Amino acid sequence: MRRAVATLLAAFACVALGACTGASAGDQAAARTPSPPPKVVLTPHEKKVWAPLPPDRSAIPVLLYHGIAPASAFANADDAAYGVDPKAFAKQMTMIHHAGYRTITLDTFVRFVQGEQVQLPPRPLLLTFDDGRADSWTGSDGILRKLGFKAVMFVDVGRVDAGEPEYLTWPELRGMQQGGRWELQLHSGEGHVYITFGPGPDDVGPYYTCKEEDEDIEGWRDRVFSDLTWGENKLAEEIPGHRRIAFAPPYGQYGQEETNDPHIEGELLGWAEERYVAIFTQDESPFAQPRGSQPFGRIEVTRGMTGGELHSLLVSGPQPTG
Repeated sequence: MRRAVATLLAAFACVALGACTGASAGDQAAARTPSPPPKVVLTPHEKKVWAPLPPDRSAIPVLLYHGIAPASAFANADDAAYGVDPKAFAKQMTMIHHAGYRTITLDTFVRFVQGEQVQLPPRPLLLTFDDGRADSWTGSDGILRKLGFKAVMFVDVGRVDAGEPEYLTWPELRGMQQGGRWELQLHSGEGHVYITFGPGPDDVGPYYTCKEEDEDIEGWRDRVFSDLTWGENKLAEEIPGHRRIAFAPPYGQYGQEETNDPHIEGELLGWAEERYVAIFTQDESPFAQPRGSQPFGRIEVTRGMTGGELHSLLVSGPQPTG
């Protein structure tokens, strides 16, 4: 039922925007292509700050982006705050490249954290994007291609399947996968939303980590795990050769912070650990180490982050544990 409603709303939105006249939303979206890479010239100060670093293969930093577009391109102001302008993104990638970082694949990352001997560049980096927004591809692919970088896209399957105009289409995602620069993994089924579970103003929380009003834990299991399984299956159905490797829960939440039942954290993380060899959030160390425990953290880069702040976070290294 939710899928049918979402599809209907997307159709209404398409008509209201006048974007679908004479063609389907999928046909219109299929015409989107990545923008050429912006011209980037590093200043002497930027070259000094981002000077090439000595090799360090002891840990792999992980970066997270949400969308690569001007704030005006986002329908939601809150989402816009998490995006990054294409020119700023291109400069960040260029500075990172200048410092000696090179991206790796998800397979290489997984083998590293599992303690295998893998061949790594002198400064390995895993680059990730959440949601599956179209601008994450159109705004970043040009500079990634120029620098030889690869990336992982965690897909909001529900919004893609509903044809929401700010999101990628299945044909676009298939093309990305086939191109070899992008890897596609699960972000959510239809559960990338907040739900209301009571009458109070604070009775709201993530779909996956909160029980609905009058819902018991068994009802929560049925609702959440069936939605995630639908997302998994849909991704595998639409993307030839898809392999289930990693999962990034919406909002970085599996119940460790936002929940209304203490059992959910262990249940949801346990369910994910049985199915995925890498789970990513934003509240753990963003430096993955061999034989590290799940989940893995990421540096979340947003519109307000300066190049200096990003550099400081990247070179800070793993934090001591214990």
